[in-house]
Amino acid sequence: MGNEEITELTELYERFKNKLEAVSGECYRTKTSKEAGKLVCEVLQGKGVRTVALLNSSLSQEGNFIEQLKGAGISVSTDRFREVTPDAQAGITLVSYAIAELGTLVQADADANVNQRLCSTLVPIHVALVTTNNLIPTLMETMATIHRLPQIPGFVGFITGPSRTSDIERVLTIGVHGPKQLVVIFVDEVVEGVA
Repeated sequence: MGNEEITELTELYERFKNKLEAVSGECYRTKTSKEAGKLVCEVLQGKGVRTVALLNSSLSQEGNFIEQLKGAGISVSTDRFREVTPDAQAGITLVSYAIAELGTLVQADADANVNQRLCSTLVPIHVALVTTNNLIPTLMETMATIHRLPQIPGFVGFITGPSRTSDIERVLTIGVHGPKQLVVIFVDEVVEGVA
């Protein structure tokens, strides 16, 4: 990766971070998946989290997330999400893309992955992992990227910050229809099996 590409990714990351923080999200960047696992543990411990639903991915496996979380005293579930997520204090998923101009994450799955949605919407804290090379400047470019995939995904979801609504008496309320907190961790390392 050349200096120009590194500078462009850093600028995109800063744009994304500023947009996400403007809607009460948290944003971090690490070089490796192992560093990401360590950071996840630190962030979750700081929030008093003791139980996590982890939708395993090649990135979380490469970073030894399960071992790191257990070593930090956090109970980890990697299956039976319909049973586990209602009581889990946090969910960890890998998202497909991040849109810099909006501070928005994109979940794009070929088969409308129910486990992805359970671990990202049914928990009070969603930790979203995304590879830095999947940080795209604009919504238009993101849609073009999705349309160039070999198969159009069966499910595409957009996440911008913690869940918020003003449906109730026009008063802004956080966490009614999803997580109260969103933590996004970018990982610079390219991991095999992560698009």
